[in-house]
Amino acid sequence: MPLKKRKHANKKKVYTINDARKIVLQIKKIEGLSKNSLDNYEKTFNDFERFWGEETDISSLTVDDVRQFIDWQLNKKLQFMNQKTKKVKKIGVSVSTINTYLTYAKAIFSVLKNEGIVEENIFQHVKKVEEHQKKIDILTIPEIKKILRTLKKDEIYSEFRMYVLIHVLLDSFGRIGEVLSLTWNDVDFEHHCITFTNTKNKKVRTIPITKKTIKLLQELKEENADFKSEYVFLTNHGKQLGQSAFRKHLKTIIERAGIKKRVHAHLFRHTASAMFIQQNGSVRVLQKILDHSDLSTTQRYAHVLDSTIQEQHEQFSPIHLLEEHKQRKVKRTRGGNQI
Repeated sequence: MPLKKRKHANKKKVYTINDARKIVLQIKKIEGLSKNSLDNYEKTFNDFERFWGEETDISSLTVDDVRQFIDWQLNKKLQFMNQKTKKVKKIGVSVSTINTYLTYAKAIFSVLKNEGIVEENIFQHVKKVEEHQKKIDILTIPEIKKILRTLKKDEIYSEFRMYVLIHVLLDSFGRIGEVLSLTWNDVDFEHHCITFTNTKNKKVRTIPITKKTIKLLQELKEENADFKSEYVFLTNHGKQLGQSAFRKHLKTIIERAGIKKRVHAHLFRHTASAMFIQQNGSVRVLQKILDHSDLSTTQRYAHVLDSTIQEQHEQFSPIHLLEEHKQRKVKRTRGGNQI
C-alpha cells in the first residue's frame, strides 16, 4: 500500500525546522541508518536552527536562503574551542565540510518533499562548492614511533588502550567511528580479522589484521574482563569509549610527544593508505579495504608514489637495456659537412 502524503487542510499547517528535525530523524532511524549518519543529520539541523532559528517555517525557505546559509558556513560561522566559554577556535568551515552539510541538507529536503511538507527541494538547485584537491598530509614512520613510545602502556590502562587503538586504526585502515563501535564478536582471533558493522555506507566489511594487532587485542580483552562489556575500547569506568574522549586523549599524547602537525583520527587512515601504496600495494585492493565507492577517491593517495616512481624509473628504465655491457671511452671527431 503506497504511503499517503500529509493532507493539508484549508489552513496549511506550519512545520518549523524543529518539527522537520523530529520527522526526518524518525524516518532515518526507521531506515536503519548508522549512528554516525544520524549524528550528521542532527548536526545539519543544528546549523539550520543556528542560522534560521528553530521556529522558522521550513517551507518558507528559498534558494536564496540556501546561498546565504552556504556563505555563512564558509565565511562567518564561529567554531568554538570550548562550548562553555565560547572561546572562538576559527571562523568558517572547510569546503569539504560544507559539501558534507549540503549532501545531508539535500537528503533532508528530499524527505520533506516526499512527506508533502515542502513543495520543492531547494538544496537541489545548489551545486556543491568546488574543492581544490590538496595533497593529503600523513604521519611519518618516526612520528608514529614517537607517539607510540610516548604512551606509558605498561603502567596506565588508558595509555595501553590508546596503544592498541592506534595499532587497530593503522592495521585496519578503519574510520574512528567504525573502530570505536567494535565489539568482541567482531574480532576473529582465529582467522586474524575484524568486521566493521557500523560503517558509513551500512555495508559490513571484514578486514584482515596482523598477528601483532591480534595479540594486542587479546591482551586488551584480558584487561577489560572485569567490566563484562561487549565493546572493545572502554573508558576507565567500563563504558564505551566515545569520539570526543578519544580526541581529548589523543591531543594530550601528541602534545607530550612534541609533534607539531595536526594529528586526528583520520590521519591514521590517510597514513596507512599512503604507506600501502608506497609499498606497491594495489589501488584496487586499497579501494576495497577503504570501502570507497569511487576509485578516484582512493587515487588521492597516489602523490606518495612520486619518490617511489623516481627510484624505480632509475632502476628499471628501458634505457638500461640499450647499454653495452662494457662501455669504452671514445673521442668524438668534429668537422665534416655536418653542423
